[in-house]
Amino acid sequence: MSENVKKRFFSPFLDKLKKIKHLDIILIVLFVAIILLIYFSSFVSTNDETESEQEDTSISQTTLQTYSQELTDNLENLISSISGAGTVNVMLYFEEGIKTEIAYIVEVKTLADGTQVETKSPVLITDEDGLSDTVTLQEIMPTPISVIVVASGAKDTKVKLEILRLVQAMFDLSTSKIEIFA
Repeated sequence: MSENVKKRFFSPFLDKLKKIKHLDIILIVLFVAIILLIYFSSFVSTNDETESEQEDTSISQTTLQTYSQELTDNLENLISSISGAGTVNVMLYFEEGIKTEIAYIVEVKTLADGTQVETKSPVLITDEDGLSDTVTLQEIMPTPISVIVVASGAKDTKVKLEILRLVQAMFDLSTSKIEIFA
């Protein structure tokens, strides 16, 4: 563009800007408004992601609680079937939560010097909302790290040993991880 075209095109615009009183204050307010808009828009999207993560954790906790309750009920029923066990209550303790095994794409590249470099990246699927998530192969439920059994018939040594053997066989725990009370 030549100088004359620039002056002819921009000079009316610059003249109007020069006539505006307190232009510097208006520009500062506009700049602050843009910064606040960017800040709050990132805060809102982070909040949505946090709610999604909390929902996933809540679902996982519910699944773990259901699994734990079913395991406890099954163990109580098995121990109750032992002759002389009487009334039985069981409490299980888990060290970890549910482990999720996800699918990976493995790429092996051979470099110029002959060494091979392996790159693993998770397989992603996108839903109709445009959200991506990993492909889950399986969920591995935790095993108890210790078991407490309260049985009214555990006063009898024979019953107590049978309960101990049953719990050991079920969870492959050492006797130091199993407590039985009458």
